[in-house]
Amino acid sequence: MIKQVPDAEEIFIDPVKFTLNRSQARGIINPADENAIEAALKIKDEVGAEITVLTMGPPAAETALIECMGRGVDKGILITDRVFAAADTWATSLTLAAAFNIIGDFDIIFAGESTTDSGTGHVGPGVAEFLGIDQVTYSVDSKVDGKNVIVERNLEDGTEIVSVPMPVLITTLIGSNLPRRSTLRKKIDSLKKGITVLDHDKLKLLPEWVGIKGSPTVVGSLKIPEEKKREGKKYEVEEIPKLVDDLIEKGAIKIGDA
Repeated sequence: MIKQVPDAEEIFIDPVKFTLNRSQARGIINPADENAIEAALKIKDEVGAEITVLTMGPPAAETALIECMGRGVDKGILITDRVFAAADTWATSLTLAAAFNIIGDFDIIFAGESTTDSGTGHVGPGVAEFLGIDQVTYSVDSKVDGKNVIVERNLEDGTEIVSVPMPVLITTLIGSNLPRRSTLRKKIDSLKKGITVLDHDKLKLLPEWVGIKGSPTVVGSLKIPEEKKREGKKYEVEEIPKLVDDLIEKGAIKIGDA
């Protein structure tokens, strides 16, 4: 499961709608999703598997699917319809879960931990909840062990290794592996195979459940903080006591409780 995101250097915020204006930005595969694809390909190399890559977005997102198939993914599915536009993470998760129900049999769903255009980390876990399957987040490595998957997770206070039965959804951390490059031959093969398209009619979801109508999240306002210039101050050696006093006054140093 991937998302095509706008290149961060080519986007700006719509001052009226408070949404990302992606119209002029080049689309790229979300970086953490590249690690998710590589994690799936690694399992395919080790135990054999058929990999289907799925994304939701405009028709142009097909290029991201072709890139993934050029790396060794077997099939590509594009969920696209104007009805799905402007969905928040809730409506997006619901729509993706509906697509997985149509796909049917699957053992592992890999997704990036979060995306560069929103950074919520909601969608992977949201899909798992709608599907009613287990989920493991912050993965840096995974391997199949019989009917289970052994997952190594990076947490703030250390590393955790868990064993979870399939089917399961796993979110991968950015930089957790080295994504392989696509090849021209595989890209040509992917064009021959074609991309499966799922629209609103095929997913059979009520219009009020999806897109902007099905999105409970509303951005009330957006403010860009003013940029403050750095200020410097020079102290002579004999002024070190004053330097300490100034740092204490500004809260940079705390005296007392340890």
